[in-house]
Amino acid sequence: MEKKSPEHHLLTTSRVQDEISDIVAKRRSFEMSLAQGRGTKATDYLRYIEYERRLEKLRKARAARIQRGEMEGRLLLTEGRNRESAAKTAKKSLSDHSILAHITQLHRLSVRRFPESLELWDAFIAHSLSQASPLLVSRTLTSAIAMHPTETRYWIMASQWESDGDRKGMGGGNTEGARRLCMRALRFLKGRNNAQADQEAVWREWIRVEVAFVERLRERWHVLGIGKGKNGGEEIVRVADKGKQASGSEDEEGAEEQDDEVEEEIALPGDEVDDSQLKQEVDQKALSGQEALLDGAIVRVVLDNLLKASSHSIESYDFVLSVLRPLASPLRLALLAHVYASLRANILPSTPSYPAAVHILATRHLYDVAYVPPKKKKNSKKRTADEMGAAAGLEQDPFAIQVEGEKLVDAIGKACDEYWTVLKKLKADKKGKGKERDQASTSPQAQQLWEGFSGWLEEMAEQTDEEDLLEYLSANLESALSSAPSSAFLSLVKLRNLLHTGAATPSVRNHLDRMVKQYGTDRTPPAQREQVWVANLETVASLLGEAGDGDDALEKAFVQATRTLPYSAKVWDLYADFAERKSGRSPADVEAWYEKSIRRSLLTDALPPAGFDSTFVLYAHVTPRELLPRRFVHYLATTSPSDFQPKVDHLLASAPTLSLSFLSSILNPSGPALETTSSSSNINSRTFRRKIHERIVAHPDAGVEEWLAYAEELVRAGEASKSQEVVQRARGQLLAGSGGEGAVRQFDAGWAHACSTME
Repeated sequence: MEKKSPEHHLLTTSRVQDEISDIVAKRRSFEMSLAQGRGTKATDYLRYIEYERRLEKLRKARAARIQRGEMEGRLLLTEGRNRESAAKTAKKSLSDHSILAHITQLHRLSVRRFPESLELWDAFIAHSLSQASPLLVSRTLTSAIAMHPTETRYWIMASQWESDGDRKGMGGGNTEGARRLCMRALRFLKGRNNAQADQEAVWREWIRVEVAFVERLRERWHVLGIGKGKNGGEEIVRVADKGKQASGSEDEEGAEEQDDEVEEEIALPGDEVDDSQLKQEVDQKALSGQEALLDGAIVRVVLDNLLKASSHSIESYDFVLSVLRPLASPLRLALLAHVYASLRANILPSTPSYPAAVHILATRHLYDVAYVPPKKKKNSKKRTADEMGAAAGLEQDPFAIQVEGEKLVDAIGKACDEYWTVLKKLKADKKGKGKERDQASTSPQAQQLWEGFSGWLEEMAEQTDEEDLLEYLSANLESALSSAPSSAFLSLVKLRNLLHTGAATPSVRNHLDRMVKQYGTDRTPPAQREQVWVANLETVASLLGEAGDGDDALEKAFVQATRTLPYSAKVWDLYADFAERKSGRSPADVEAWYEKSIRRSLLTDALPPAGFDSTFVLYAHVTPRELLPRRFVHYLATTSPSDFQPKVDHLLASAPTLSLSFLSSILNPSGPALETTSSSSNINSRTFRRKIHERIVAHPDAGVEEWLAYAEELVRAGEASKSQEVVQRARGQLLAGSGGEGAVRQFDAGWAHACSTME
């Protein structure tokens, strides 16, 4: 506080003397909270900083008003040139920077005391970026990375600062520094678990840095009138020693700023041996001449190393395409061609990723379009790297079709031609003898190629409305289906194509019978078998519905499907829909069907087999023994609320192994089942709910939440004594369970919170 006495004196000149005593008291209170030792929290520093920030805002407003009044008075006393010089004269006082310096010091103290707090580091970085001090920004980012070397966003922020600077014009111009930061970030992230997304973010940033450098260089040469060609003038860019970048158009002041920033670059543990080879490649490309630079030679080196680091996986190629396709640079198509050449060279026909690679290469014309720079308005400022959005990939979907009209037709035609070229080559390979011919015709890669081609044709046909293009796609699809070896997937595609083209009902029924007979058995993987049966049931229901009869035939189909797939929640859900709406079936018949089906779902074979993942998203994590009881309770609550409680009691008695989540759902049925008004009904409802709660807490999976819900409901119902009994039982049961004393402490804390909210 003694250090701030000159500042307090100067604040009186800003006409805040009435608040000085309050300011002193507030600051003393904040500093006392920071001096508590172990009781100090990170939020104490943030509150103090926020107070100082608002104080500085108030001081600026008061000082500006006073200065404006003094300036008007001074201008009235001066004339001519003296008036202009008087208007430019503005004295600065200690208070103009003392509060900001105090805020900076508070930020330094906060991260020194709580170096693990990302919130404090974020606040410090935001404050440093708001100040006119590039050195402060560089030092703050350096310290943040040193304390949190695996926090990817700090590396990216530092790289953006070195490469582009901020919107105020501070920082930027140090491409070599940004490049080195990206290299080091990748080294620190290498080998970490679940670091794939972080590494991709750093690679994306590195590509952005290199492309932005090329575009700045291109624009500079355009302004200087330097043409591109062999030996077309002396080289403009040279890579100097560590941290230094020479440029013929940089002034001395900018070079001094850059040197200051380089001194503050991160000195992280470990040498740079791991990066030496990559750095030499980049430096060699940077020195190879202006043509190589403008053609993206350095960017190609980065892309090659990205793909090499990922062992040329198909996922890495997808990631690179997601970066390059929306790239706001004339380099876009050239870099994409380089990636496609790498894809052809490194993913061979014998590899499992070959079908995906063929699809990428065949359909590339749909997504790859040349970059068209936006037209500049007159008197507009030069575009910055941020405005270019190089490698950002945020405004354009890299996997959305970018062509239309005739270009779309041409792109689809090229894709079909490339697919047929590959598939005909496979057919030619089938002309071998014996095992070689059979292996070529039934290899997984060949099957995936046919399925990928057919699936893509079907998808494109669904997206187009043009008759000629639709006819072309349908013809190719029919040719592919007739030439491809049979599979469950292709049978489903053929079924959808028959329905889409309006084929005759006998043709559809014949195909359904063959498909179910061939792929609806145990020889087909469970997920595909489920797709086959669901398609069969939905198609038969649609065809019989159009005919107006056939409930018995559909009933037989459902019975056969549930025997084949007793673990498919999707099949049981379709069966339940049919059972509820079947003509001539009374509510009692539906209830009997539900009870019978629930007992069937509790058998052992109704559990999903290992490795079964339903392709129907809504049913991916639902089992029949969870789905059917929930549907039954919903049906009872909406159709017969007066008999809801006894019928649920009967269900619980006949099916004692129901899940905990289902038992909890009974307490909140979607219907009028428990919403009664008479006092006797309320008593019955409370008794019923207590019975359900007892069933819940007796479940082997019951824990703290279930006991708390039971005790809290008793208190709200006015049964405090019974609630205390439940609390004592809960403590005993939880202590004897696997949670032990920890579960008891958790229950006591939750119970104390529940009691405080009910007071």
